[in-house]
Amino acid sequence: LTGFNSRKGGFFLTPCGRVQTPTLSLLVKRERTRLAFVPQPFWTLTATFGFDDSTYTGRWIDPKFTKDLEDPSKRADRLWKVEDADAIAGKCLGKTAAVNEQSKKTTQNSPQLYDLTLLQREANSRFGFSAKNTLGIAQALYERHKVLTYPRTDSKHLPEDYIGTVKKTLKKQTGWQLGKFAQEALDRNYVRPNKRIFNSDKISDHHAIIPTSILPQNLSEPEAKIYLMVVQRFLAVFFPAAVFLNTRRFSVVEEETFLTEGRILLEAGWKAVYGSAQGTGKDKILEPVPSGAEVFCRDIERENH
Repeated sequence: LTGFNSRKGGFFLTPCGRVQTPTLSLLVKRERTRLAFVPQPFWTLTATFGFDDSTYTGRWIDPKFTKDLEDPSKRADRLWKVEDADAIAGKCLGKTAAVNEQSKKTTQNSPQLYDLTLLQREANSRFGFSAKNTLGIAQALYERHKVLTYPRTDSKHLPEDYIGTVKKTLKKQTGWQLGKFAQEALDRNYVRPNKRIFNSDKISDHHAIIPTSILPQNLSEPEAKIYLMVVQRFLAVFFPAAVFLNTRRFSVVEEETFLTEGRILLEAGWKAVYGSAQGTGKDKILEPVPSGAEVFCRDIERENH
């Protein structure tokens, strides 16, 4: 800018924000795009497929779709005419589907043991407890009930010489409601040296939050929830990884393709401790389709956007 303004002679120093100016440009371009936007309705189809006593859903897609750089609003699962959506729904409803899948095996380890911050975050997500409330409950479980270790910790690890203590605690847990998992961990020798769990270098003043060798008595409902969270995590961290097939399932009905994305659970591993293998979103668990099973399109829902 200085060079441009000085091109006819003289020296006209022209400062400009080298960060602020391009950032402002991004905002201006985005605002111009917003102001120029013209809404255009489109429709999507979601089909429910059934086999035996199981069901799953899939969204209609155009398998031949390619990105349109001139019109990024176009997507593989969007229909721009309601007549097209109704026609597809009409010819597919009640018909059998040919199913094929693309899968890749993956593993997922248990989350690490709780430090205070992680405990507070998950208690808020699951139960709506505030950070202050969670700390108060954990402190009561530590001081009054003596069933948890010191909660004010920033470590997710245990000392390397804690294997004996862990086994003693597991032995006590066999007498509580998750006892079968504690017994399995002992019987199958799941507790062994592992830097992901036992690492003295990752501990400053206090180790991760775990249950003590004392079983709880007369806990309030909030206390029971926090205690169960800690015990589940304590048990799960020693269990093997869960094994999945990351799966893209294509259900083809009358030459129309419906896509289902999710994971097929092969080995529950640590997830068994939590009592449910169900998930949502990216963690959606699919029931495998048995070989030779007849799959029917039981329902189709049309949605306007």
